Amino acid sequence: MNRLLSVLTIVSMLTIAAFAADSGSGTVRLDNAVKVGSTDVPAGSYKVTWTGSGDNAQVTLKQGKYTVTTPAQVVEAKHSKDAFATKTENGARVLTEIQFKDKTLVLRDSTAPIAGR
Repeated sequence: MNRLLSVLTIVSMLTIAAFAADSGSGTVRLDNAVKVGSTDVPAGSYKVTWTGSGDNAQVTLKQGKYTVTTPAQVVEAKHSKDAFATKTENGARVLTEIQFKDKTLVLRDSTAPIAGR
């Protein structure tokens, strides 16, 4: 019985660790309005959460009742501070990356094809 309990405990811990590796959260402060995909996102502080890993991730930015979700790629990378990157596209500032201490979230337009698929 003790051996079964030990095995179940280890399996549970590994399952939790695997799930935790495929999700995370942080915050980002956007000083200016940006686009995420085709959605206009006003300036402000947002809670950022992601689920999935590699090319199969979803990133959500949330501020109060405002929520936007987009596909993304999660890249393992070390950064000295949290940051974000934008580009100008058709006259609009588009959010392209959110960088946290050990991850970079590369945002994709939900209408754009995924590379390699």
